[in-house]
Amino acid sequence: MPRGRWTFDVSVLWSNSFAWTQDEAGESPKDRRFLVDGETVTLAASVRRGLGDDADVGLHVPLRHRGGGMLDGFIDAWHRLAALPDGRRPSFRRDAFRVEGRTTAGEPFSWSDRPGTGLGNMEVDLRWRARDGGHRSASIALVGRLSLPTATPPFDGNGTGAAGQVLLGVPLGRRLDGYAGAGATVQGGGPVDGVEYETVRGVGFLALEWRPWTGTSLVAETNAATRLVRNVDRYPGLHWVVNLGARIDIGSSARLDLGLTENIQHQQSTTDLAFYVALGLRP
Repeated sequence: MPRGRWTFDVSVLWSNSFAWTQDEAGESPKDRRFLVDGETVTLAASVRRGLGDDADVGLHVPLRHRGGGMLDGFIDAWHRLAALPDGRRPSFRRDAFRVEGRTTAGEPFSWSDRPGTGLGNMEVDLRWRARDGGHRSASIALVGRLSLPTATPPFDGNGTGAAGQVLLGVPLGRRLDGYAGAGATVQGGGPVDGVEYETVRGVGFLALEWRPWTGTSLVAETNAATRLVRNVDRYPGLHWVVNLGARIDIGSSARLDLGLTENIQHQQSTTDLAFYVALGLRP
């Protein structure tokens, strides 16, 4: 953001997760190690201010909901139409909220009685452009984030967290840019309702941005992260997804962001499908 300028964003993220490891698909297995089945909707408000020519600060406040949702029928129909693997979704109840299983110590856990709506952790971030290459050479930026324990039930319990990231942007042509980044997060390991989290995680991403017309940007991005939870029996460690996005300018002071997330490596460890819409204003 330019020095002294503000931007305000309102966004909605709607995601569906479905993952299981048990001896047979369906609702009556003899040996269920874990089942994650449900949807989350996040309505978030963000504000950002430019501190100088190469730095800005932002505040992000999310309101979250989790439950059974309503996307299961749509996803089943899409899998049939596109002849894609369905993960045996039709063998399970539709639009149900279940997060349950056993820990590596054999102890049962369940969040299935804790759907609901509440505030998530508030986040503050600082972005600094360490090198501005403009349209001719590479640019480098550093990002620091702080997550504050402001969440309310059923999303409380995560504690304070922090993250750092380094990013590289490279012009590849008049209308094409490439991006790469790597970073790490640090957060209390819990447990949260019986689930223990990794205190340190690594993450990296690659992205291409194409600007086919003035005021329009199309982005294809993939990112991967290391293990999220450490005590859920047989829960995979690699999280890898693909994001497709578009940013469209609306006049001189507004923009619309659209996004679609799909997993790429292992349905059992990432969001299965997600939609994102955001409206940003620059007074």
